[in-house]
Amino acid sequence: MRILDKVEIYYFRSVYSASLRSLCDLNVFIGKNDAGKSNILKALNLFFNNDADFESDFEFLRDLSRIREEEARSAKGRATIWVRVTFNNFLKWSSLPEKFSIKRSWNRYDGRPTDSYPKNVPATTIGRYLSGLSFHYVPAVRGRDIFSHYLELLHDSLMDDEKAGLKESASELLDRINDSTTDMSDRIRIGLGFDSKVQVPENLRELFQALDFATKFGTHDIPLQLRGDGIQARHIPFILDFIARHSRKSHIWAYEEPENSLEMTRAFELAEQFQSDFSKQNQIFLTTHSPAFYDLGGSDVSRWYVQSDKSGPGGQDVTTVSEIRDTDIADAELGMAAVVTERSREIFERVTSLESDIQAFSERLALAELPQVVTEGPSDKIILDACTDKLCDEAFCEFVASEGASNVSAYIKTVARMQALGRPAIAGIFDNDAAGRAEVKRFSSFHRDNRTHFRTINRTRQVYAGLLPVPDCLEPVLAELGKHVEGDLFCPISIEFMFPPKTIADAVEAGVLELKTWMLPARDGELALRMNATAQLGHLVDPEFLYVLQIVEQSSKMKFANWVASRPADDYRYFAPFISELKDILAVRQD
Repeated sequence: MRILDKVEIYYFRSVYSASLRSLCDLNVFIGKNDAGKSNILKALNLFFNNDADFESDFEFLRDLSRIREEEARSAKGRATIWVRVTFNNFLKWSSLPEKFSIKRSWNRYDGRPTDSYPKNVPATTIGRYLSGLSFHYVPAVRGRDIFSHYLELLHDSLMDDEKAGLKESASELLDRINDSTTDMSDRIRIGLGFDSKVQVPENLRELFQALDFATKFGTHDIPLQLRGDGIQARHIPFILDFIARHSRKSHIWAYEEPENSLEMTRAFELAEQFQSDFSKQNQIFLTTHSPAFYDLGGSDVSRWYVQSDKSGPGGQDVTTVSEIRDTDIADAELGMAAVVTERSREIFERVTSLESDIQAFSERLALAELPQVVTEGPSDKIILDACTDKLCDEAFCEFVASEGASNVSAYIKTVARMQALGRPAIAGIFDNDAAGRAEVKRFSSFHRDNRTHFRTINRTRQVYAGLLPVPDCLEPVLAELGKHVEGDLFCPISIEFMFPPKTIADAVEAGVLELKTWMLPARDGELALRMNATAQLGHLVDPEFLYVLQIVEQSSKMKFANWVASRPADDYRYFAPFISELKDILAVRQD
């Protein structure tokens, strides 16, 4: 919502002069600590609420720019602080122009501002317009008084909302409270011999100030004020947004560092809510150090870089504000926050996608009639579907494709906690390569069935995880290679290498399987190099097994899977022990 189009600030604290033009629904201020970001928001709070800080009286001499104070003293003149706001006539009032400005000035002799506005607009119209706006300032340090304040506002909103039905019951509720406390006071007077009365709120607004949210923690209800700062902080924008949606007024927020006390993924979630949801009903001004908010963009967002430099009179330090067009300028100043922006966004999007996948998997599992086996990807699913068709008389499980080894383990962990008792068993399987082994290592504390390659993640809920085994034909090859290297040898045995050497050779010749050189990092205390493992170790293996020292090209996985699905059952013979283990694991307690 675009209520304000332009803001001009003069002589307020560290701001000697600043102008913000073409404001958007969401306006983000970034910069180093102590650059003056908060003073931009506090100047707006001064304009709308005549308070600089949250519920703190305006003090002219405290809030006047020191530079301007010196200038006025030298010139023996009168200093003022002033803020001019240019409004959009977003309500389309016929009595107002498309845009109009209101200037408010403060001096040391009067606690109230002097207003200036267009001469052709009646003062009553300006008054009615401003009374239809509500400005909320949320400081960076948020204590219990902040929540009390917004609970009071929530009360006002509910009382104005006819659907809530509170107006009719308010008086009745207070009467009942008064009656109950009168009985208690009488008993105290009789028992102690002196009067002691409970102070009853005169209205529901006072009562709401003392109320709290009951939040779920496991199976228990915990008061919000006893929860962590991050949980408390997340309630404020939702309360404000509710108020806006149930209010006859239009709302403006000045919100300092909404990411405070939030972990990274929650900050990204909140940033998206600010842009896609909250800023549609409210115009928002916020300060931030978080890449979650710093990275926001689009036509509904303006970004402003705030810095303290020596551009003031006489080369003195003042706060300056400039709209960011080229983010490289801000990147250089923000340092580490800017460096991690892209990576943080990537991780958040991955986590969000993973949560969506887990939800889809969970819904699918709830409807499953057969045990499910989660694979690393769609090519693995095609291969294993073909394998069971060729080696089994009937289907004993359903294979489900995820998107990578980390997604398999994340889903398995989730299901281990949430799967309903009595549902079909579920297993996750991983390629016997570096990524797969790293994920299976996460389950190393769980019991391993000595008869199989699987670990039991949750016996009651029948959740398992395991690696694809090394096919029998490769065991002597790996043993020979192991004699010539220090430590353990771990070659990347992906699902494509579960087939006989002749099948793999045919696939390479047909162009459906592409293999690339296996490059390894090699380093000592002085030098770091990349070693060609295929060339360095290739002479130790028979040429038909050279593929164990190569890597499957990702782009050929689907081509190979579709090609090998039509091969004869004998090509799948090295899968037989693994399929037998999988059937045994999934059949446990299945009756």
